[in-house]
Amino acid sequence: MGSPKVSKAITVGIVDKFEKLTDLESSLAELSRLLETLGIETLGRVIQHKAAKSPQYKIGKGKLEELRETLYETRADLVVFDGDLTPGQARNIQKELRVPVSDRTGIILDIFSQHARSRESKLQIELARLEYSYSRLKRKWTHLHRQRGGYGSSFGEGETQLEVDRRITKSKIGQVRAKLEKIRKQREVRKKQRSNFFQVAIVGYTNSGKSTLLNCMTESTALVQDKLFATLDPTTRIIRPEEKPAILFSDTVGFIRKLPHHLVASFRSTFEQIHDSDLLLHVVDVSDPQYQQRILDTIEVLKELGLDEFPRMLILNKADRIGGIRDVKSKMIRSIYPGSVLISARTKSGLTDLKAKIYNFFLSKMSEGSIRIAFGGERFLRDIYELTRVLETSFEEDSIHLRFRGATRDVDYLIEQLRQNHVLLQMDCSPADPQGTRDSL
Repeated sequence: MGSPKVSKAITVGIVDKFEKLTDLESSLAELSRLLETLGIETLGRVIQHKAAKSPQYKIGKGKLEELRETLYETRADLVVFDGDLTPGQARNIQKELRVPVSDRTGIILDIFSQHARSRESKLQIELARLEYSYSRLKRKWTHLHRQRGGYGSSFGEGETQLEVDRRITKSKIGQVRAKLEKIRKQREVRKKQRSNFFQVAIVGYTNSGKSTLLNCMTESTALVQDKLFATLDPTTRIIRPEEKPAILFSDTVGFIRKLPHHLVASFRSTFEQIHDSDLLLHVVDVSDPQYQQRILDTIEVLKELGLDEFPRMLILNKADRIGGIRDVKSKMIRSIYPGSVLISARTKSGLTDLKAKIYNFFLSKMSEGSIRIAFGGERFLRDIYELTRVLETSFEEDSIHLRFRGATRDVDYLIEQLRQNHVLLQMDCSPADPQGTRDSL
């Protein structure tokens, strides 16, 4: 991004022929929020219509002069373009304006760098930076136009410095990917340990209240900040561990519009947490004037991740900011999205309905069973108590009778084990009764 001392910025947007001016204004407003997260104030903006733009400067010369005047009037010390700049464009603009020049991707990378906490997220950011710079490498040393190679009369021109830089960067990319793959394999082991739980991933636009919702649902204290991308590392918490099966809730990195494709690729291992889930909670800030667009933006990212057809529940959050969940406006918004749940994670309004709806979703994946096992099968009691919620246990002359409720996949596994070991005397299993389980979450 240039000098770390920058504190005031001018943003630049370009109206595409397929884009509405209101969409660009919304995108520029989001860019200002991104800058605010870095502690940089936005003092003005310049908008260029695509027809007049210049390949050399991304914008036309007239707009470049307007940008120069805006910088002089506001005394801003940074220019940020809403779209991506080529290395040549950034260099040409910076040479003309004599202030650091960045683009949306560069700003997002700076935010990610500040908020990364785990080794994995730091490696992911390093990978994103390397891949971002790889296609933008430019010779920095004109005196090293070519390295000489060979000996005596057989020497040749050798490699250009650009080729050397690319080779080094490509090697670093390979090293970082190898480290991330090692972490991924370690996570596979942890994933197997979680296979006995139902898993819910909280997804949505950044700053929509996902972390607050996680805390409310699980009575935890995950980091909550009114900043974009406050959460980069997935945070997983358990809800009601005495229930069988328990439910794991995971908060994930927030989405934004125009999320750079290579960032999605770099953070793919983080998004694998979403793939492992049974249900997605798509959280939306309904107090945001652009909330409908935010819904579409999130679905677009989910589609890119291959998750657009995944079981998903729409959660309309921050209803307290528009009058509360019983307000006419709130109810009208909910009517637009049948099946959605209206809540306020901050005031905890509507959470009872949300919990009930989540558990009802899992009813189709649960079974109630009554089994009788022969003496000698006591060694399986631990597994039964571990994987299910035992409702009743009684001991008879030659057997043990248990009534339990659990995930269908776990019940099937237990019954198969009992059969294979010839200790299953009697079995009666069926889908869980909604009335019997509705209030247990």
